[in-house]
Amino acid sequence: MNPVKRIASVIMAVLFFSIAMKAEITGAEEITLRLHCWSGYSKPYVESFRKWIKGKYGVNIRMEITNVSDPIEFWHLSRSKQVDLISPAHNILRCSDWPFIDKQVAVPVDLGNIPNYQYLLPVLRRNEFVTVKGEVYGVPYTMGTYGLAYNTQKAEAPETWKVLWNESSKHSYTISKDYSDCNIYITALALGATYENLYDIEQMASVMGLPYLGLSQLQSSPFQKKLNALAANAYSLWQGTANPDEFDRLSYAATWGYAVQQANKKGLKWKMADPVEGTTMWVDHWVVTYAVKDDPFKKRLCEEWIDYCLGKDLQIGVIRNWGVSPVVTNINESLTQDEIDTFHVGDNEYWKSLSLWKNQSGRTKSIYNMLWGNAVKARN
Repeated sequence: MNPVKRIASVIMAVLFFSIAMKAEITGAEEITLRLHCWSGYSKPYVESFRKWIKGKYGVNIRMEITNVSDPIEFWHLSRSKQVDLISPAHNILRCSDWPFIDKQVAVPVDLGNIPNYQYLLPVLRRNEFVTVKGEVYGVPYTMGTYGLAYNTQKAEAPETWKVLWNESSKHSYTISKDYSDCNIYITALALGATYENLYDIEQMASVMGLPYLGLSQLQSSPFQKKLNALAANAYSLWQGTANPDEFDRLSYAATWGYAVQQANKKGLKWKMADPVEGTTMWVDHWVVTYAVKDDPFKKRLCEEWIDYCLGKDLQIGVIRNWGVSPVVTNINESLTQDEIDTFHVGDNEYWKSLSLWKNQSGRTKSIYNMLWGNAVKARN
């Protein structure tokens, strides 16, 4: 075929698809997308998205948004087809308890409908947690660490997680109460564990100094005592996210970035440290559920939302509104150097050096919960 004719036929095909797509929804006064996501991930941006979709497709879209209180909700609501889009962490889709991909509760996205995917950090593209046989089941939106933050007005930048066990740090730091795994990880790292040790109780045996992992040995182990001290000497144990109203009294915090950002908006001067032992991290993804599997236009709208969330305005908002890190490489010119340095924007090598949370066996999870439960009891 003549090249000019070939190009013309492609253009005509695209136009035909667009017209057919609009014709398909002509009779619909309004289309509803149901999102279940972490607070702040969608509501501030709904109106601008609705206007954009109206202009592109000539359709009114209604965003029905609910917020997560427990990650198990992602599974229950998706499995019962009560939601179209969810925002789970990277490791959830392939965990044994909630087999989103294996049971086809999540559906693969068409990356051709998500052009901003090209701007993702290389380390995040087609990552092993959301990609099976070349098909991508989740697209990153934001990421961060369970990191070590410090108050520059009260402390020097700490080089190690061990600072939390210093005598001078007693009652001057806060840690999570409900993310027990994260406290296991930082305790293990402080005791010399590598990333490979963190996610399996058998591999943790050497870190704990135990030849045999019986319950009595675990509960009297040096590791349990170290964990008990971490809980007992904390100023507070936060739930959900750390409380920025406490930060003027603290020197350190094991936290997501959100509370640091909020504290700094109050005039404080907090930063995130880079402990020599390393840090673990999470990446929240947008995932399309099988509720829209048989509705190609609604699925396309879900993919439009995902692409919208990778746009410059929303990725800048990830930093300025929520104090966590963007996942793209094309916004540095719109940020301050302090923002770039603090959130490691576009720094692929830095993010490669961290450890993405991995899924654990049931036995490992059970023992980690027991260890942290013991620590919380010892605090009371």
